[in-house]
Amino acid sequence: MDDTLIRKEYGDISMNFFTDELKKITDRSEYIQKPKFVGQSCIFRLSDYVTGKLQFVTRGHADNYTALKLSLFNKREGPIDIQIMNIVDVIGRKRVLGELRSPYIWKYGNDIDWYGYHPNSNDYSALSETVDDYLSCFAEQELSEDEELNISLT
Repeated sequence: MDDTLIRKEYGDISMNFFTDELKKITDRSEYIQKPKFVGQSCIFRLSDYVTGKLQFVTRGHADNYTALKLSLFNKREGPIDIQIMNIVDVIGRKRVLGELRSPYIWKYGNDIDWYGYHPNSNDYSALSETVDDYLSCFAEQELSEDEELNISLT
């Protein structure tokens, strides 16, 4: 059985472990609205021209997903930026069986789960806030009528 077949149902959306975990992050996001979950990724629109992709990635060890990768693309101009955020840098090391360990998702054969430590609500909120902090740098700011008038006059 392939890991993409390990799914949970969310209304009419079928999700795997990775997208289930991404949903726990995006549900708390101010900037990610109406995300689409495809394969092991979350795709979302940040503005009319900017699309984002959020996914868990490995960093040097196969099947140890230790980071979130956030990619932004402009429809007209192509790639904008890519940011990789280590999970441990956001939620810290966690005590597992008496030892402090860096949290990560572990894939072993057909089994996929957090290794030792399972994030709690505060951890998912911290991950979401970090994603939002990054996205806020690229989100289009709504201009007031006065600002729009000043721009059009110059």
